[in-house]
Amino acid sequence: MAEAAAAASEEDLAAFEEPPRAHVRGALGRWTRAQLHERAEELDVHPVVVELLVGREIEDLEAQRRFLSPRLGELTRPDSMAGYEAAVDLLTTARQRRWRVGVFGDYDVDGVTTTTILTTFLERLGVEIVAKVASREGGYGFGLEPAKALHEAGVDLVLTGDCGTSDHEALEWLRARDVPTVVIDHHQVPETMPPATALINPHQSGCDFPFKGLCSAGVGFYLAAGVRTALAKAEPSARENLPDPRAWLDLVALGTVCDMMPLVEDNRILVRHGLELMGQRRRPGVRELLRRARVEEGVSVDEGTLGFVMGPRINAPGRLGSAEPSLELLRARSPTEAEPLAARVEMFNSQRRSLQDKIVGEALALLAADPKSPRRSGLVVAREAWAPGIVGIAASGIVERYRRPTLVIGVDAGSGEARGSARSAAGVDVRAALAECGDLLRRFGGHKAAAGVSLDPANLPALVERFDRACAEQLGEEAGRDPIDEHDGELALEDIDLEYIAAIESLGPFGVGFPRPRYLCAGAKVVSTRIIKDRHLALVLAQGKARRDAIAFRQAGLPIARGDEIGLLFTPERNTFRGYDRVQLIVQRAWRA
Repeated sequence: MAEAAAAASEEDLAAFEEPPRAHVRGALGRWTRAQLHERAEELDVHPVVVELLVGREIEDLEAQRRFLSPRLGELTRPDSMAGYEAAVDLLTTARQRRWRVGVFGDYDVDGVTTTTILTTFLERLGVEIVAKVASREGGYGFGLEPAKALHEAGVDLVLTGDCGTSDHEALEWLRARDVPTVVIDHHQVPETMPPATALINPHQSGCDFPFKGLCSAGVGFYLAAGVRTALAKAEPSARENLPDPRAWLDLVALGTVCDMMPLVEDNRILVRHGLELMGQRRRPGVRELLRRARVEEGVSVDEGTLGFVMGPRINAPGRLGSAEPSLELLRARSPTEAEPLAARVEMFNSQRRSLQDKIVGEALALLAADPKSPRRSGLVVAREAWAPGIVGIAASGIVERYRRPTLVIGVDAGSGEARGSARSAAGVDVRAALAECGDLLRRFGGHKAAAGVSLDPANLPALVERFDRACAEQLGEEAGRDPIDEHDGELALEDIDLEYIAAIESLGPFGVGFPRPRYLCAGAKVVSTRIIKDRHLALVLAQGKARRDAIAFRQAGLPIARGDEIGLLFTPERNTFRGYDRVQLIVQRAWRA
């Protein structure tokens, strides 16, 4: 344990000596134990299900019923989506007139899944497709070069997925050549509308579609559904032979979770059903990717599998270059085609992981050397030669450590360009924070949870201070203080069994807008400790006669030894290995009790 303790920073050690600022979530304190059990009987569920719903402000009986049984029939009708009818008309025309359709997507998971949904759905309709995705070298969005490439390929119509809303130059270039365009996107819309033939983006002015939390894959799903409906009306005899958009819900779920969209309302329905489909592993690329990630056949696929196993792998090629390998993998039609593609994606993922560890280590060292870091409300850290495609996921690693909004920037001295990505914490809207720094930036975009920037490296010192102030203004009285840890109450170790965990699992998917359960353990005795892969701390904890396994990921430096009394905030989960299930506590915070 001496080596593990030595790896901890002074701030880590200080934090371990004091319990965190924490309180119980939401409305839970307003309900008595008897009321919770009575409602559980009405719903025929385990009482913990009601506790977690109430803690997330879902108290109405009918709202709870709908939440527990999300139905596709309850999805919001897309008719009120601005640009929807025009887009559907263009795609039905493309099929009728045998147009060649070009589809271009961004290089992240949402862009790749949107492109896969649109291209494979249209191919099932007999439409000839030219599929392309962005590369890091070409930069974010739909640029002039890919527009020219699609035009040279002889396309009659261009669709963009997860980009296009701000890409006026490329869209105008195509319009001047009489090539119609449909933008399928969910990013914020600038004051000047893009010169597209049709824009489907719930954030555009005049769009009455009430749910604004869709990612581009979700918008693409709605578009596919609209095209099928229109064709079924026009050709009733062909209805049975038309592709069913529900067959693409696994990719909608993947894009939604990995783009950190709120898992509420329409998204909850889409992801819940998408996870069921993903678990069947029908798509050859999905099956092979899960096999290489060592997700066993009998192990259920949940939102964690999408966000922490599949997402990083699909993102990896696009972080280092072109996202083409990931697109080809998801479009693969057979195991034989998918196997070498998955191997290639896995290779990129190994490279990504190595670069990420290097950047996170260097960034943490830079922040630790700055005495102002612990007091800042928002962090900016930059260095030459950090890969622009890796800084976003590295920012997530910094957020995990500091629990503050973080902007990580790679500087290219040769081109005079600094490019970076921000990740949110403590409820801060990072895009809004960057908007307050707009005069220092060449370009920025994104959403509340994640955003990207480019700027002149000379503006970095000013950006450090301005981003900090912008985050502090959003935090108000909480600025400069450790974030409050919300939890779902104190939970005794003896009460945690596989039945309890199954009840929790029934509430999934968890994520943004519907956080995974987290409990307080005020005191437990450490029976044993073990360091895993020099990064993780495995524990056996005892409380009375009850013993439970626990693991603290990426916290090997915690100064915990056998015999210590500790408190912790944790999430109980099912750990499945070789067909055997056991209870495991995922430790998020620990302190000396």
